[in-house]
Amino acid sequence: MPGIRSNPQKQASGFLSSWVTSYSRRQQFRRMAKSLLAEKDDILADLGYERRDLQGALKLPLRSDAVEYLETHRFK
Repeated sequence: MPGIRSNPQKQASGFLSSWVTSYSRRQQFRRMAKSLLAEKDDILADLGYERRDLQGALKLPLRSDAVEYLETHRFK
């Protein structure tokens, strides 16, 4: 059945697109986190963040969602 076979080029293209999207999202997060890390601890606390959580999110692997990590570790 010809319709059942998958196209390897299409799979590779999908993987590359997914990787580029993840990389772009992580770079945006890095810029945001770096600007927050430049702030004083009391300002971070007012925003609901702790410095160690921002630093931990920056160390996550690319496939992990750093924003989701921060939201789960953010104090109210």
